[in-house]
Amino acid sequence: MEFSVEKTTPKLKELEKQGIYIGTSSWKYEGWIGQVYNKDYSGPRSKVQKKRFEAECLSEFATIFPTVCFDGGFWRFPEPKQLTKYAEQVPDDFRFAIKVTNSISERRDHRGVPNAGFLDARLYREHFFEPTVSALGEKLGPIILEFSPFFFGRSYGQLDYSPLQFVKDLHKFLSLIPKTDAKLSVEVRDPQLITFERYYDCLEHHGVAHVLNQQTWVPTIAEQLEIPNVFPAPHTVIRALVRPGVKHNEAVDEFQPYDRTQLDMPEMREAIAETARLSMAANRKLYAFINNRTEGNAPNTIAGVLQLLYPQK
Repeated sequence: MEFSVEKTTPKLKELEKQGIYIGTSSWKYEGWIGQVYNKDYSGPRSKVQKKRFEAECLSEFATIFPTVCFDGGFWRFPEPKQLTKYAEQVPDDFRFAIKVTNSISERRDHRGVPNAGFLDARLYREHFFEPTVSALGEKLGPIILEFSPFFFGRSYGQLDYSPLQFVKDLHKFLSLIPKTDAKLSVEVRDPQLITFERYYDCLEHHGVAHVLNQQTWVPTIAEQLEIPNVFPAPHTVIRALVRPGVKHNEAVDEFQPYDRTQLDMPEMREAIAETARLSMAANRKLYAFINNRTEGNAPNTIAGVLQLLYPQK
């Protein structure tokens, strides 16, 4: 299950021809030097010149992987100049997934104050969608609308909100945004929404994908595959983030600097491989993004998934 550029790259290219794009969550990890990254990123006074590495490593990443999830757009509206620079470093068939800015996806801020921009279609169109499409063009892959958990029914949750009201708000938003080739995908983090039939009805009506996410509060990817209509669109997205019950910051502390595998999650790898098989059989595109914080090293996790898909190679 060890990642190898020479062995992994041809398999990823073969899958890409079948509409299966497998990549990672972000790419600027010095722990991957000597594994994914083999160019010289040293400076005159250091083994790794951080600024140079972060400016140049994407071009090397894109010779191996066909896609990556860019998280930077979640915390602030994307900067077209920055996205254009990224696009210039990758080949024409490379695809960026990008998360919608939380100014649109957060119902309340960290103090509990209502957010006036929550699911505002004009804000999305003018400040996120149009600048992103302009910068990335054909290199834009899935757009991910990530919703932090609402914690329905919990004392510290949003007691004035319900799964049904969320679906109504989501439907209104999706009805107002432009229908384009952008592959919009929704990631929810409440178990009540993951199993809510009306949620999938809404996604299917609008041709929007559900993100199969391996995450703190929700059922595993394997469990989500058992949900009826879990594939409501012509594409689907996987985000393998952390194992259930573990929070993001806990996984960061556990696995940094992400230079080796530290945890074995065979059920997760098999669920990702099975989603790829199902997608190929249905001629449905799949974008799968693996995070370092699942097993400790995303490239090795991807190698494990490929071993399941190509057991004889």
